[in-house]
Amino acid sequence: MQIDIIAYTEAQFAALTDEQIQEVRSAQAKKNALFRALQKAIEREKYRFTENGTFISKLWELKTQELTAEYESEVEALREELLFYLRYSGKPTSPAPYPMDYSLSDLERYDVVRTYYTNTYTDPIERFSVFAEDVHARAYLGEHYALMYDSFRLDAEDATSA
Repeated sequence: MQIDIIAYTEAQFAALTDEQIQEVRSAQAKKNALFRALQKAIEREKYRFTENGTFISKLWELKTQELTAEYESEVEALREELLFYLRYSGKPTSPAPYPMDYSLSDLERYDVVRTYYTNTYTDPIERFSVFAEDVHARAYLGEHYALMYDSFRLDAEDATSA
């Protein structure tokens, strides 16, 4: 099963518990079912519009946009529910080197962790190395972990090539 409901790295998936993995698989299965339902609904509407002689009209395009928007809305709600579950079920028991406030928005969490690492580790290679081993950041940053990981990795690569 391909997991595309959330954008987690392999390291983040590896750190999930069996229960968390089951929730991810369940959410992915629901997303896949919603997609199949969307395809069937579009086919039904296509047949209906063809039978009515209005398939080439602007109405068909509007109907497919409406069905697709409904699908995307349902998937986003499913995704947010899954991210909420993962965020609060994955709290580490040991203390992190930076303050972990789960009431902060994703962007604020990202800023807290990024600020900590950029202020604490001036050497980009060391920063990336320490960040890559940070189990707290994987859970705390959620989908934004990969973005910071890539940013620090690129900084480290630039420093080694300079």
